[in-house]
Amino acid sequence: MPYDLTRRGVLGGAAALGPVIFTRNAWSQGKSIQVGIWGGPQGEFIRKNVLPAFEKEFGCRVLAEEGATLGQISRLRATKESPKYTVMFVDDLGVEICKREGLIDPLPKDMMPNLTKVFPRFVYFDGYGVALAISTGGIFYNPKATAPLTSYGQMWDPRFRKRLSLVSTKNTPSVFVVIATAALVTGKPLAEAQYLSDQAWGKLAELKPNVLNLYESNNAAVFVAQGEGDIGGIEYSKYVYPYTLQGASIDMSFPKEGAFAGVNCQVLVKGAPNQDLGAAFMNYMLDPKVQQPMSEFSLAAPPIEGLTFKPDIAKLLAYPLAKMEEMALFSPDWAYVNTVRPAWIEKLNQIFVA
Repeated sequence: MPYDLTRRGVLGGAAALGPVIFTRNAWSQGKSIQVGIWGGPQGEFIRKNVLPAFEKEFGCRVLAEEGATLGQISRLRATKESPKYTVMFVDDLGVEICKREGLIDPLPKDMMPNLTKVFPRFVYFDGYGVALAISTGGIFYNPKATAPLTSYGQMWDPRFRKRLSLVSTKNTPSVFVVIATAALVTGKPLAEAQYLSDQAWGKLAELKPNVLNLYESNNAAVFVAQGEGDIGGIEYSKYVYPYTLQGASIDMSFPKEGAFAGVNCQVLVKGAPNQDLGAAFMNYMLDPKVQQPMSEFSLAAPPIEGLTFKPDIAKLLAYPLAKMEEMALFSPDWAYVNTVRPAWIEKLNQIFVA
């Protein structure tokens, strides 16, 4: 034999070469990846807490750029022929677009053991994306002005004339308004109503007298908390509950028709550099040691099982799975909604902007 591959031969050869220093994650030393993360509180948490710890553990460098879903997708389109990013954070609606356009590869399940901890409903489009955080879409309200809304239909109540802050068509939850309205008109559950939008437009036109303004910013809840309006939405809880915890007069209600899921996800860029390090990073993001503090900081529920939160945080999260089911947490069929969203936005603008 040209080489002695017995245990004694290998150890003897090592001894002949001098002392060997074994480095944890030696394969990743000196590598780097570029990732697209979110802005806002979640992005702040990742920059300050996740990236430094990951870089230290893997001896690597992670370059992060902040953005929102549609902007992240534009970056992937612009670099498709010569991938620059390795991991990209997008919402669940973005996973569908990225897969359809061939911008991402399947999740490397064999390199992401933490995927086994993820609730199955939060692995998307045949394993092309996985959730990182779940916010809950509903109506925010000022407790000094009104009791919690028990139905989306109460948005039309005459007592809210010029007291409703309605989400702008530039924000994803505007499609939730269409779906919820279709459910009210047809009496169908949200899962069926999303395909019946043609029946929503007349009812939505009747909402216009109650609309005080259309908001785009993530701090719209402050406007209502200060008494300028009574209710607002449909909006994600992660943009409301931080003000609730600070003592502002604002809270969330999740009507009987169901709450909407706002799901932040991660995807692996197709043909990206250092995909092995990208897989390690994605797996790290799903680790309980990351998920627990990130959920507590951003007030968005984790997609993994087995975590426990203090009562003051637990009451604000759609967690665990049993609570999601109790709230009838609903995710649209983005493969369908993404195709009709431009038409929906045009109709909404005709009603509320024109």
